[in-house]
Amino acid sequence: MLRRQTRVRAITAMLGLLGATFASLAVAPSAAQARCAGVGTSITSTLNIGSAVAVRETPVAGTCNDNNYYQGTFQSNYAGWRASVWFERDGWQSRFGPYGTAVQYYSYSDTSTPVPGATAMHFCLDNGVTWYCGWGNNYIIAAGVTHNFTGLNHGF
Repeated sequence: MLRRQTRVRAITAMLGLLGATFASLAVAPSAAQARCAGVGTSITSTLNIGSAVAVRETPVAGTCNDNNYYQGTFQSNYAGWRASVWFERDGWQSRFGPYGTAVQYYSYSDTSTPVPGATAMHFCLDNGVTWYCGWGNNYIIAAGVTHNFTGLNHGF
């Protein structure tokens, strides 16, 4: 009888821990899921290929101020590869960096979408032939740009 109670307690504790883990994942998204995560909250975003950061995007200081104007910088972390930022604003629009690792500045305003100051975005890394497009750890390898995995930028 005592052995059965111990087993039930162990299973209950394990299920409780598992439930708490899933709840924390739902409440606390990873850093790669937003750049402006609301007014005053800027977060660096990435496109990761394997365990390496392939593209890094950072908001310019003060851009998360609810004026519908976003400014940021992005770069490829691979020589010979080009980073690009894609955002949905009445259709997909893009900004391309150079082939190489130079930092590229970009900006855009958003007053025409259904929710001004909120856009879906993602990054791509290409060498002119092969494209890696996505958000965070999720990406697709293709012969051109894809818009399958995106994040939300809001409060800019």
